[in-house]
Amino acid sequence: MPKPLTIKQLFLATLSPGLLYGALFLMRPLWFQAVCGAHPETCTPATVNGFDQLAFKYGSVFADFCSNVVQNGVGAIAFLLPWVLRLPASASLRLNLTLLSITAWNGVVIELVRAAVQRPRPLVYASPLTDGANIHQYTSFYSGHTSFVTLALLFSVLWVGKLLPEFRRTWLFLAVLFPVLSALTGALRVIGGRHYPTDVLGGIVFGSLICLGCFRWLRTSESLS
Repeated sequence: MPKPLTIKQLFLATLSPGLLYGALFLMRPLWFQAVCGAHPETCTPATVNGFDQLAFKYGSVFADFCSNVVQNGVGAIAFLLPWVLRLPASASLRLNLTLLSITAWNGVVIELVRAAVQRPRPLVYASPLTDGANIHQYTSFYSGHTSFVTLALLFSVLWVGKLLPEFRRTWLFLAVLFPVLSALTGALRVIGGRHYPTDVLGGIVFGSLICLGCFRWLRTSESLS
């Protein structure tokens, strides 16, 4: 039987991907290219597929603000939940570190995928010479907000179902909240003009897969027993 990961090991499992994510972010200038800024004639809405052209119809600052509120709110719920349900301090800390680790790994995957795709955000097509000259605007795929909301809520559903089967109503509430808030966040990111529909769908898929993969590994190591 494998030994459960210690608090120190969980901390390192969080720190390592966190540092890698930070390094990848700082190294964006090495491989991101501001294509639209250099060749604005190649960046027109007509070059985007019909489904994703929905993003050009919107640009609500309020929706963008609301997407940040939802993301931060979900983060607060996910991190405070073990403490609210009065788990032992050590168990709550382990769950918090685990969620941080999953979030950090999601950040690493986001940076790698964005570097490979380098998809301009919708706003670039409205101002290719200004926003298009900023390499940080070539990070549309996939949506970080949507992926975080997805993985944070899915992780909460999984650990409550495994560790606290007696909290059936809490599990059901989270199970309903998970798809509703994931979809709402994605919709707000599109209406806010920050992402295309396929970006948020990608965020849901990647967020779910990363969460499930990390959760399975942690169960294998008996760290969520």
